[in-house]
Amino acid sequence: MDVLSDILDTVHLSGAILGRAEFTAPWGVSTKGISGLMFHILLSGNGFITLDGEESIPLSTGDLLMMPHGHTHVLQSELSSPIVNFTDLMVSGPLRKPEVMRSGGGGAVSLLACGRLEFDSSEMHPLLAQLPPLIHIKGGDGSREWLEMTSRLISDEIRADRIGTAALFERLGGVLFIQVLRSYVESLPPDRAGWLGALRDTSIGSALELIHDAPAHAWSIDELASKVGMSRSAFAGRFKSLVGETPMQYLTRWRMHRAAHYLRTEELAVAPTAERVGYQSTATFSKAFKRYIGTAPAEYRRSGENTTQ
Repeated sequence: MDVLSDILDTVHLSGAILGRAEFTAPWGVSTKGISGLMFHILLSGNGFITLDGEESIPLSTGDLLMMPHGHTHVLQSELSSPIVNFTDLMVSGPLRKPEVMRSGGGGAVSLLACGRLEFDSSEMHPLLAQLPPLIHIKGGDGSREWLEMTSRLISDEIRADRIGTAALFERLGGVLFIQVLRSYVESLPPDRAGWLGALRDTSIGSALELIHDAPAHAWSIDELASKVGMSRSAFAGRFKSLVGETPMQYLTRWRMHRAAHYLRTEELAVAPTAERVGYQSTATFSKAFKRYIGTAPAEYRRSGENTTQ
């Protein structure tokens, strides 16, 4: 499994489609009062998006917008258009079922699909923290067939309101996030600094793959450096400059992410979880887990059981 897939495999992601928006110019909406990662697909029409404190960006049919950190933003047909809150347009609670939201002055029609995703913050990986406030993927150029197909499926499901729609959207939101994240990482320049750049760095990317392939192995800086053909000092310095922490710190963090996944998803007991991620001592594992995740592993496992009942 590649590093990005391995990371996403441990992310507990839940999602819902807020609804299909049918706006007539002039129109404007704000996401004030809505928390969590949000996304919009402009199914037809044109407009602008403005994040707090940022310059406005023009939008065209087929564009996808994703705010990974939940930044409040405004969508408008024109920058002078009056603004209402999304929450004022929702007939029922935003997560009960997809809604058709209507607003505007009666002019040209713009159609949008809007949704929200949430992560378990205790399991947030540094990769996700380094995503920008806005990911804007332009549609309509024929190079992103996945976006066109996903947009069509979301739009059709919202209109049909068939049985099982809520369950489908729960999963479709996660698929959309993976598609967007993959597209974003692939678009980065080769010299991009930070964790995202580390994935594309030949040596550090290889070291990350080694760690992810065998997190329980007793890795040392010397062994990792040797495996990727670098001196110890050069490897340690480059790893920290890109990833933001030392190789051993990252190894420990990743072990804790895997452990959280085993405890929650596989309902593995604490002792075998510790062994699976490379700890012979349950006490040492429990101390590290609480430091990185914020709660003891046994308590974390029980909380996961409660949420599935």
